Amino acid sequence: MSIQSVNPFSNFKTNFNKTNSMATNPQQVQNNANESGKSNKKAIIGGLAALAFAGTVAAVAIKRHKVPNEVRSALNDFRATNEAANAFIESAQKQADEAMEYAQKLFDEVTGLFKKGEEIAPDGTVLRKITGDDTSKIMEEFSQDGTLMRRSEFIDDILDNVEEGIEEFADGSRKIAKGIGFEDKMPSWYQEGYEELADGSWKTAKGICFEDKMPSWYQEGHEELADGSWKIAKEICFEDEIPFWYKEGYEELADGSWKIAKGIGFEDKMPSWYQEGIEELADGSRKIAKGYELTDKGWQEVSK
Repeated sequence: MSIQSVNPFSNFKTNFNKTNSMATNPQQVQNNANESGKSNKKAIIGGLAALAFAGTVAAVAIKRHKVPNEVRSALNDFRATNEAANAFIESAQKQADEAMEYAQKLFDEVTGLFKKGEEIAPDGTVLRKITGDDTSKIMEEFSQDGTLMRRSEFIDDILDNVEEGIEEFADGSRKIAKGIGFEDKMPSWYQEGYEELADGSWKTAKGICFEDKMPSWYQEGHEELADGSWKIAKEICFEDEIPFWYKEGYEELADGSWKIAKGIGFEDKMPSWYQEGIEELADGSRKIAKGYELTDKGWQEVSK
């Protein structure tokens, strides 16, 4: 009989697949927000040097073209948002690199311990315990004083996910400092600061999704409430490790409606559109409060 997985990240994986599905199709998002928006393509903003370049290009693009007075105020907000996006991208790429390196080393370490089997100290203290059946196994590692340090799940004897820094409370709530998932022996997701309350609501401080060793998206402040609604404070989406879509203040309600406070799309080495107050209601209707795109005639408002 297969054991029940203790992995708390099934909701996380479901939501990042859902978010990633939307994020990897920026044309759909742009069309949803504004039918006349330009197609979003890759941004050529990879690497730390190019990150600094991104903000410069945005400013040059604004100065190069005549900007209508009614657009100028919004572009001031755009500049500030773009600066925040650039800093966020830099942090995301650095943390993605660090998380990938950490996860790859962790896979080898934990797999090696699993192959060694259970371990009991000379005084009888259980240091490593493995439970389960041929399909699914859980390996728990304990300190000399009996504190649970790490819990790992194996599917068909291949490492599937790891939890570190586990705290579990009598009311059913729990905290995890780090969680790492694997697919085909490669890191597929990483998160920090996971907290789950007794009512089933949960949140993570940081989360990264990987595809072929490259970041697919990075987010901060992901929170899901007991009613099924959820929020993401900030997120950057990548294509082939290149940032192409940044958003702030994503919210999805239990009825399926959603909104994004601010978003920037990148195209041909520079920001190509900026939007505020993007909403899709439960009935399928869509609207944006403000939308601007860079055309061959300069920055133009496209939300009206």
